[in-house]
Amino acid sequence: MSETIFDKQIMPATDKMYRYALSILRNRDIAHDVVQDCLVKIWQKRQKLPEIKSIDSWVMRITRNQCYDWVKVNRFTLQSDREVERDDLALRETVEADQNVLVNDQINWLEKVIKTLPQKQKEIYHLREVEEMTYQEIAEILSLSLGEVKITLHRSRAKIRETIKKIQDYGVAN
Repeated sequence: MSETIFDKQIMPATDKMYRYALSILRNRDIAHDVVQDCLVKIWQKRQKLPEIKSIDSWVMRITRNQCYDWVKVNRFTLQSDREVERDDLALRETVEADQNVLVNDQINWLEKVIKTLPQKQKEIYHLREVEEMTYQEIAEILSLSLGEVKITLHRSRAKIRETIKKIQDYGVAN
């Protein structure tokens, strides 16, 4: 039974796990390795799968914890800003060639604005807007109250909206 749950619920979530790990670690190879470690950890605990209420939340929490464990152990080998920018550029190059300059410019500004958010706001924003998780799932993953998730997400969106408006109106981000 637990192998079936693993195949039908855990394996389809690997893309989501990878995107989340990539958003934290900012390196494709490391994110891939961390997801593999997560899958090994989940496989070792597969007997517990039938007991878990929300497998998606559980899997994402394991991914988050593995990422931060990796950062703790390897904090001196993290990428420099230049390497992160190079990885971001490589990711952007995979986007369709016919996108216009305006859309790319808006995406760049949005990424820069999101990077300025505090870590908790970035994580909650990513889980909600990119991974499309429910407020309850986010609360479970981050061990927060439902209200705290909603308030933090509201503040993140307000900050992003305010900063983007300044950029569009005046060409400045501060």
